[in-house]
Amino acid sequence: MKLVIICYNVAIGEEVMEILKELEIKSYTRFERAQGVGTLGGPHLGTNVWPAVNSVMMIALEDEKKDKLIEKIKELRKKLSKEGVKAFVLPIEEIT
Repeated sequence: MKLVIICYNVAIGEEVMEILKELEIKSYTRFERAQGVGTLGGPHLGTNVWPAVNSVMMIALEDEKKDKLIEKIKELRKKLSKEGVKAFVLPIEEIT
């Protein structure tokens, strides 16, 4: 099992949710108004100078479904090259 962490500009939240719907992923945890600085989209700090913010989503998935999700995120990155979206995959050792 893997933990997929997706960080994305709130402006593309609908597109991310469409991917989850398409893949029938119903369980996730989302953090709204996350702040940070990346190399692609620049600062997202929720301030007057840097008003953009991100969302962060954590999803625990079986490997096969994780692969499908990562492929869809890669497609979204290509399609929306000006809006930031990244996925990180970590191993899950235990769920209690």
